[in-house]
Amino acid sequence: MLGRPGVYPRILLPFVMILLPVVAITPGHADDKPPVSVTVQPVHYQNDSVPVRTSGVLRWKSRQTLAFKTAGPVATVLVDAGDRMIKGQRLANLVPDEIDAQLSAASARVALARNNLQRMQQLHNRNALSLDQLQSAETGLAIAQSQLRMARFNQTYASIDAPANGLVLQRHVEAGELVAPHQPVLLVADESKGWIIRTSVTDRNIVRIAPGDKVSIYFDALPEQRFTGIITRTTAMASSAGTFAVEISLPTANPLLRSGFVAQLEIQPDHSRKRALIPISALIQSPVDDQPNSASVLIFNSEQQTAISRTVTLDYLDGTMAAISQGLKAGELLITTGAGLLKPGDRVHVVNADTAGGLSDP
Repeated sequence: MLGRPGVYPRILLPFVMILLPVVAITPGHADDKPPVSVTVQPVHYQNDSVPVRTSGVLRWKSRQTLAFKTAGPVATVLVDAGDRMIKGQRLANLVPDEIDAQLSAASARVALARNNLQRMQQLHNRNALSLDQLQSAETGLAIAQSQLRMARFNQTYASIDAPANGLVLQRHVEAGELVAPHQPVLLVADESKGWIIRTSVTDRNIVRIAPGDKVSIYFDALPEQRFTGIITRTTAMASSAGTFAVEISLPTANPLLRSGFVAQLEIQPDHSRKRALIPISALIQSPVDDQPNSASVLIFNSEQQTAISRTVTLDYLDGTMAAISQGLKAGELLITTGAGLLKPGDRVHVVNADTAGGLSDP
């Protein structure tokens, strides 16, 4: 073999011919891939509380149903739904004939009982009348006086006056109708007491809120306006549906508000914890069914100029933001725009280096 020149070239040539095309099509290394342009933002933790979102209906805080105390035909109703009222203003009257007659009869009975008592006292002073008969006459006068006070009271409530400055919400009867005692005639509101919204929350949420917590309020009828309310009352017992009632005060005199408006409520519990609010675009893996509070993000490694994967605890989503409670360190640089185009270990180029803390380009 050693004495035969040209053997090695003839033997190696086929292998060389085979290897050449393989080397020609071998892809480049990962380091040869150009870096992906991204934007980053520093992780910042702040006091944050998970809002409780629910809905409710707007009502006047002070609403009163006005009625006559006695039965009778309605003489006049002087206001209608939507009218404003002034405290003491006459709103409605019954026909007074029957009430006046009852008052006159009661007054006559008092006069008769008083005269009868005077006569009995004179007879008793002459020992012509027993003590029992005198006491019976005194009782008769007391009963007649009570009946007179009752007739005067009924006469007072044979008309309806405005209890406060406010608004007439509903009118239930018309002039000429025969009404029963305590039958609703008018529904009115005292505007000085402001508005309330009543809603209900679950048992998991009722323990997180308390009177004094602030509420952001948005009405379907006024979607561009934000109102602020305060929780004024919560119930201590669940309803038949298993929810707890919550009352929210809205002290505003906005003329656009109407009783019955549907409100979307965002209650901010005062019990807060530290969370980092990050853009939803920074999430590269959304929560899954078996781990609903887990998600993945990418962190910028400034030394190697690469992206590092990080698993975080996702508390809630709020519009375009995600609230993270664990998994990130304050000051770390979170990759936001461009995160969906990356895999862990990819090289990146930060385009907002100046605003993200003076990073240098790779």
